[in-house]
Amino acid sequence: MIAESDKMNKSANKSAESGKKITRRDFVRGGAYAILGAAAAGIFSEFLPGQAADINLKNNIKNQTDLTGAADINIKSADLTSVKDMTSPSITRDMSKCIGCGKCVEICSGRQGLDILELVEENGAAVSRLKYADDLSKSKCIGCGQCARHCPSGAIAVRDGLATVSAAMRNQKYKYIAWQFAPSAQHIIGEEFRNLTGADMSRKIAAAVRALGEKNLAFSTDFGADMTIMEEATEFVNYYKTGDKNNKKPFMTSCCPGWVNYAEIYAPEILKNLSSCKSPMEMLGSLIKSYLPEKLGVKASEIFHVAVMPCTAKKYERARDEMLTDGIRTVDAVLTVIEFKNLLVSKGIDLAALKDAEYDSIFSGTSGAGRIFGATGGVCEAAMRTAYYIITGQEPPEIQFAELRGNDGIKTAEIKINNNIIRACVVNGIANIKNIIQDIKNGVCEYDFIEVMACRGGCSGGGGTPVLFADESIRHRGLYQYDASSAISSSHHNQVLSDIYSAYLKSPCSEIAEELLHTSYYAREL
Repeated sequence: MIAESDKMNKSANKSAESGKKITRRDFVRGGAYAILGAAAAGIFSEFLPGQAADINLKNNIKNQTDLTGAADINIKSADLTSVKDMTSPSITRDMSKCIGCGKCVEICSGRQGLDILELVEENGAAVSRLKYADDLSKSKCIGCGQCARHCPSGAIAVRDGLATVSAAMRNQKYKYIAWQFAPSAQHIIGEEFRNLTGADMSRKIAAAVRALGEKNLAFSTDFGADMTIMEEATEFVNYYKTGDKNNKKPFMTSCCPGWVNYAEIYAPEILKNLSSCKSPMEMLGSLIKSYLPEKLGVKASEIFHVAVMPCTAKKYERARDEMLTDGIRTVDAVLTVIEFKNLLVSKGIDLAALKDAEYDSIFSGTSGAGRIFGATGGVCEAAMRTAYYIITGQEPPEIQFAELRGNDGIKTAEIKINNNIIRACVVNGIANIKNIIQDIKNGVCEYDFIEVMACRGGCSGGGGTPVLFADESIRHRGLYQYDASSAISSSHHNQVLSDIYSAYLKSPCSEIAEELLHTSYYAREL
């Protein structure tokens, strides 16, 4: 079958010149045979990623090429099929595996609205290549991972984090392995263990972490999301009350690293509009490496912290030097949902068969608002719930947020707070941000608060998640069902977090909160 697919590839392109750009439609017939050949060879079967070195960014985050630990780079070869590009913390490219189907080009250009990849013919066969750069570190890739998510052959793949985590688990210098799980990951992981309902799997996850060994601690990133809302809503209210003195309108979220990457690379003029808040992953990471060691009586360096995320861009975010706290990396490794599943399978742990357990209580008491961070529109809704409370001292009517839900590319709502109207906008997928950015540059943007998520569906459709053959609505349903059944609907009612503010952080946007929970971003010249 593979030999036949090679024959069809050459036949489909025999009239093209070497190196000629082709479209996916041009190659659809040959690509179809190549995919069938790949399937017959078992390429679609799941496997554990190979070992790869951990990646850190050097001091100058402005230049994405500042990477250490990159290996097996062969980017200047005239033969595109020999390219092995491991210069990105998020994804890798091994073009010897490329079957020329063009799916990566279709996803990058069509769904994401980026222009990173193209399909060309070489030696009678189609192959994917970077359009304007020699390697990923020099490209304008935002690390969203959608190309890897949809690649059927593994030619573009998620950068492996399992080797680093496995080594840390064996390393006796670590007294604790702290795990945090993103809101959407707590629902998506069920799909990898025969549960396709979008149900909350947090108690199974806690049990799985216990099964990894007694020194493992389990936390929900929902706690970091509650913290993000306390900081971001306070930041927004202060901005809104004092007016647009710094020409900052509109106020834009910063919790999606793919979006932050996009703003730094494509639209640095609007970086002033972004919230200074770190993402929930990084906020919780800051406490895991500062507050938690005090409570456990250990050094921060004796805790290895793993974040399980739906997102490949998180692998880049965790390596940014802006995310260091007192010189300490707050997140030591990021695994995607699929990588975590692979880890459990390698240990013989069947998540679905485990008895329920609870997350460790030191970062508990989380809200439904923190959970809906995993859905497009969830960050905006959670922020507006608390902003409304900060301004009025009352809980908002839920009906105001209905228009922020759903999977439309652009969603808007007018939220009435006292005699004021806050115009909110949700951008669902990075391809939908371009017109809004132009309006901001022209000074005609009508919105006050804008949430941006790089992946369609928000975190639920992230590059580190399994591909659903429908949209992400089943995952969103699980998130909103959790929210509806939660005893705590808003972040400002998380009592455990309130106690940590009183004893440690003092108050939202305090001096210590600014130091631990806020950051800055820079224009990147590529």
